[in-house]
Amino acid sequence: MPYHWVKIHSSPPQERRDEIAGICIEHGARLVDNEIFYDDEKGTFALVALPEDEEVALGLMDALGAYSWVGLVNADEKAEGLTPPDSGPPQEAA
Repeated sequence: MPYHWVKIHSSPPQERRDEIAGICIEHGARLVDNEIFYDDEKGTFALVALPEDEEVALGLMDALGAYSWVGLVNADEKAEGLTPPDSGPPQEAA
C-alpha cells in the first residue's frame, strides 16, 4: 500500500482526526497510527496508507480536501529497490 504525507485542513484537532480516519476507511485507505500531526506554521499533516488504485486514491485526496501530498516508501520497500508513488502538486488552500 503506498504511503503519503497529506497536507489538510484541521480544526478542531481531535474531531478532525476522527473525520480523517473515517474518510480513509470509506476509500479503502488507512490513517497511519490514527493520528494527524501539526507543525509550528499551522500546517496539518496526515500519514495515509492509500489504496493501490490511483483513481480511488485521487478520490480520497479530494474527499480529504488535501492541499498537497508527498509519496513515500518505508525502509523495507526502499531496501527492496522500490520507488515512492507520485506526489501531488501543491494547491491553493480554499
